[in-house]
Amino acid sequence: MLSYTVIGTGAVGGYYGGRLAQANHTVRFLARSDYEYIRHNGLTVQSVKGDFHLSNVEVYKDSTDIPHSDVILISLKTTENVFLKELLRPIVKKGTILCVLQNGLGIESELHQEFPESIIVGAMCFICSQKAGPGIVKHLDFGHITIAAYDSSGLSSVKTLQREFDKAMIQTKIAETLGEARWRKLLWNIPYNGLSVVLNADTAQIMSLPASRGLVRELMEEVVNAASACGHPIGEDSIEAMLNNTDRMTPYAPSMKLDYENGRPMEIEYMYSNPIDAAGSAGYSMIRTEMLANLLLFKDRVKAEPV
Repeated sequence: MLSYTVIGTGAVGGYYGGRLAQANHTVRFLARSDYEYIRHNGLTVQSVKGDFHLSNVEVYKDSTDIPHSDVILISLKTTENVFLKELLRPIVKKGTILCVLQNGLGIESELHQEFPESIIVGAMCFICSQKAGPGIVKHLDFGHITIAAYDSSGLSSVKTLQREFDKAMIQTKIAETLGEARWRKLLWNIPYNGLSVVLNADTAQIMSLPASRGLVRELMEEVVNAASACGHPIGEDSIEAMLNNTDRMTPYAPSMKLDYENGRPMEIEYMYSNPIDAAGSAGYSMIRTEMLANLLLFKDRVKAEPV
């Protein structure tokens, strides 16, 4: 069995790390704001698949104190990636698997440049979960993961991770390429995260009106075209499948909406700016996506510095 370190014990890292710990893996959690609470009270997951509580959690507030683990699950918000290399440097060794559970595009290539002797895996999490309080994660719906190797050095690692995740009640599939998997996740993230902030609406509200539902479809069409221009075709049929899945989803406030409402920075760079730039370099302009990104940048600025 592999050992794991979770960097970012929030809605995503707390859930998946909790599942692995429940399955008797050694799991070490880096938690800053929740460190004292988790150290004294443990970690609680309230899940549609069954609640559970971990009473004896191996939790740290400084990565320099964490023993070596085989796998590092990176689940920080990308707005905190300015600190990521510093957090990782004491715990990444040759052959360490860096499994990126973050949203957006371009993260794995940055890690490869900084840690060329590590094995890098992208993990696209299709999950509705929220941090309900210190040391408490609320899992509302879904929870499956698509994983893909950054390069050929990670091909055997993704198979091992799939076996271990599946045994821990984390349904997992392997994508053929990381690029295709990243763009497929953006097919949901780009419309729903941004529109939830601009429209002040959850997923059910967005899907309930023809006008907002039409905006979702138009943004998804743009993502499909951008992915194709970048050499990662994901197919028009993916749009209908994603719309249908969202129709069945428990009404959900995406992470960007929660970040905005709580005065936290929004994940605009990796989720919007990087895909826009990648598509532009391939000769395709994501006009609607760029407009949505500009609206988010405006709201982010006004929230921080009221005009």
